[in-house]
Amino acid sequence: MKFNLTLITLLITFFSYAQKGSVKGTLTDKDMNNEPLPFANVQLKGTTIGTTTDENGKYSIDAEPGNYKIVFSFLGYESVEVSVTVKANQTTTINSSLTAGGGVALQDVVVATTRRKNTESALVMEMKEAKQVISAISAEQMSKGTDSNAAQAMQRVPGVTINDGKFVMVRGLNERYNNVMINGALAPSTEVDRRTFSFDLLPTSALEKMTVSKTGAAYLPGDFAGGLVSVTTSENFNDFTQLSFNVGFRNNTTFDDYFQTEGSPTDFLGTDNGFRQLPSGFPSDRDALNNNEQSVLAANQLSNNFNPTEGSAFLDTGIGFSLGRQIKLKNDRLLSTINMLSYSNKFQNFTKNVNTYINDLTSGNVTQQQLQRDFDDAYYSNEVRLSLLSNWSYRYNPNNKITFKNLYNQIGENFTTLRTGFDIDQRPGQLLNNYEFGYSGRKILTSQFNGEHKLSEKNNINWVLGGNIINDILPDLRRFRTFRDIDTPNAPFKMIDPPSSNPFDTGRFYSELNEQSVNGGVDYEHKIERVKNDEEFANIVLKAGVFTDYKTRDFSARYFSYLIPGNVSPDRKEELLILPLTEVFSPANVTATNGWVLREGSNQSDSYKANNLLTAGYVYGELPIAKLLLTGGVRIEHNRLEVDGFQGIQRLLVEQPITSVLPSVNFSYTFNEKNLLRLAYSRTVNRPEFREIAPFLFYDFQEDTEVVGSTDLTTATIDNFDLRYELYPSKGETASIGVFYKNFDKPIEFNLPTVSQQRRISYTNSDSAILYGAEVELRKSMKNIFKTGFLSDLSVNLNASYIFSEVELGGAANILQQKRALQGQSPYVVNAALGYDNKENGWNGNIIFNRFGDRIYAAGSENFATIYEIARNQLDFTIAKSFEKVTYKLGIANILDDKFQFFQDSNTDNKISDNDDPVFVHKTGALFNFSVTYKF
Repeated sequence: MKFNLTLITLLITFFSYAQKGSVKGTLTDKDMNNEPLPFANVQLKGTTIGTTTDENGKYSIDAEPGNYKIVFSFLGYESVEVSVTVKANQTTTINSSLTAGGGVALQDVVVATTRRKNTESALVMEMKEAKQVISAISAEQMSKGTDSNAAQAMQRVPGVTINDGKFVMVRGLNERYNNVMINGALAPSTEVDRRTFSFDLLPTSALEKMTVSKTGAAYLPGDFAGGLVSVTTSENFNDFTQLSFNVGFRNNTTFDDYFQTEGSPTDFLGTDNGFRQLPSGFPSDRDALNNNEQSVLAANQLSNNFNPTEGSAFLDTGIGFSLGRQIKLKNDRLLSTINMLSYSNKFQNFTKNVNTYINDLTSGNVTQQQLQRDFDDAYYSNEVRLSLLSNWSYRYNPNNKITFKNLYNQIGENFTTLRTGFDIDQRPGQLLNNYEFGYSGRKILTSQFNGEHKLSEKNNINWVLGGNIINDILPDLRRFRTFRDIDTPNAPFKMIDPPSSNPFDTGRFYSELNEQSVNGGVDYEHKIERVKNDEEFANIVLKAGVFTDYKTRDFSARYFSYLIPGNVSPDRKEELLILPLTEVFSPANVTATNGWVLREGSNQSDSYKANNLLTAGYVYGELPIAKLLLTGGVRIEHNRLEVDGFQGIQRLLVEQPITSVLPSVNFSYTFNEKNLLRLAYSRTVNRPEFREIAPFLFYDFQEDTEVVGSTDLTTATIDNFDLRYELYPSKGETASIGVFYKNFDKPIEFNLPTVSQQRRISYTNSDSAILYGAEVELRKSMKNIFKTGFLSDLSVNLNASYIFSEVELGGAANILQQKRALQGQSPYVVNAALGYDNKENGWNGNIIFNRFGDRIYAAGSENFATIYEIARNQLDFTIAKSFEKVTYKLGIANILDDKFQFFQDSNTDNKISDNDDPVFVHKTGALFNFSVTYKF
């Protein structure tokens, strides 16, 4: 039934196009030697039919047969009307030119030229004019949904899914196979334990557009396989002042019980004031705490902060203030700025099942599973975020512009996990109550200088200079376990006292990461000649450029445990173990002679320093041959990664210099103004991140899993092939179908190595892998089918991808699996949106659906089966009403509230069925959000 409805819709759509005629042409600027005039308005007078010219001044309009007047207009120019007769199934060419008039300054014209880049129609045009396969989402499209950050908005892009609510996956590939640029500069990896960028750091209100390049090009960084995500933050084109406020209610969280330990007075600003940090006088010598007297002095400098207090989770709240100004300077120079300050305070509660199974290889049945741990968690978090965007643009003549863009995020999250359950492997017959109390704080600043300079009609130079600063702290992460025998339900819970310091028991963990990076590049473009192409002129273009990126990281971690020395009497020890949480580690019970003492378990391997230097250069060309455009080039990248740390007590220096030659070629054949065929090949790489190599081991309490780097990790190489047919029927509309193939050499994957009975995740290179698939996209407005009424204001956005992958494990194969899907790759992705927009009455709304297929979270081994993340449906709804100065918006996110489910492939059949076992399961609840935006 769904297929039939889709087929009928497509038939109606293409039939309606067939009955119409077209008007196309080129609009030029008469005062600028008839150079193309981009983004000008083209309208059939007396109708709602219109479009804008593209970057080459070209336009195309479809209309019913008849006589019309076509109006060409542009701010600061005199409008021109031309009579035209539209004939069915025929194309009429009308070329025209405009002349500046009315005494409007040139900078006003420039403003009009650039302001449309954030609209849906402008972005569709950019996709059409692109020299490689791209997908994109505009600020206009983002504003119609419930999305508050870039991660949520990216789910609407073809072939894109989101992992953990933060990380982008393109064409089903793991997030590590993507790269991110912000305003033309490389973005940092924002996570301590993985190579990825956290897109929830970017508020949608600060974005102009996001594009995803799915094929490589010589002028693009070569480190990606899924996609290169280019984020462009907003520029200002008029004077405005705007204030917004939002309030949200989340099912199973808002007004429900909420637990957290004592925080600092500045937590409400998203930052800790030092309350949780190690005191300045705390011993820095790792052996100093071996002395009981000194150990107790140090321990009593730390706060006795082990008891969660109960409260109530409040409504999610947020407020934002935006200010845009244009300052006209002498000699027609223009300075514009946009500044945004936003604040949010969000709560999240959920219950989560956390289980661990191990393969029982002694039973003779390699698929026999033993349940090790069975936990039920109550998780509570409060995240506070402060974001500041400040962008400046200086245009000192029509051909030269310099921008300075800055984005700062400050995020603090207070989190608590109360765990109940059983450790069947280590503590049979006992019920456990385990605890984790923590706070994470991140400060991220990313800044870019950009320059665009048109030196002459044939020569252009663009440059970028960017930098990033990250500070990430995890201060005073407290973890401990308590137990009581199942057959004594009235007995008090006892603290598990470890024989030595470890990450699991009576522990306090402190870590800090500081990372700085600077990158810059210059691109030079030269148009060497013009050739005649079907009565239009197309340029032969040569480009060349250089790029460099230097990044340094300093990471340090320390952890401590409270122990009971052997000189403490058995009676006193028993008394200490059953004390309530408010007293157990208080100064009265931490003593050198008759109580707990503090010992440090961390060593030199818990800290590392690292740096990475990337240098690159490229040459690139565009050669038009009739309707065929051939583009191609080669990029050479030399990368040197260095990690300086310790393996235990032994010094470990990892150096990985590698030079990569990355060719790329793209063919595009333009049948006519509406039909385009692309064929592309590119070679790209995927390099290890610092954390993936560093031998630092971290215990993830929430997943009951250790995480450690692999010093043997090497760079992966990928050959990418794409074929896509694109249709652009009218303004803002597109339809496409494409196929792709990727061949991986040494792909990097997340795996579960066999090291002990404790589940551990690390990184490895498999021998090789292949991936291939198909994707389709349709963006359709109903205005060309239904001329008036409710149906004419509807639009449809559909896209879907189907992907197959297979990894050849080679020497990494275990006795359970020889081949499987690529880790992190979804077999399919579906996005659908139904929109309503009526500018006359001010109403607009959207229903948005997203689904991805089962994908491998971590590849298995002899001890632990492969873990899959199970397919999940996401459905969001939003409706908004706009008045002259105020807009009201109501949104419901995660309406279906599908479970987040991670199952292991217990029977090793490379899929999840009823015979497989759950590992992690939880639900986050639907979020109802109401916002008000007021423009002064």
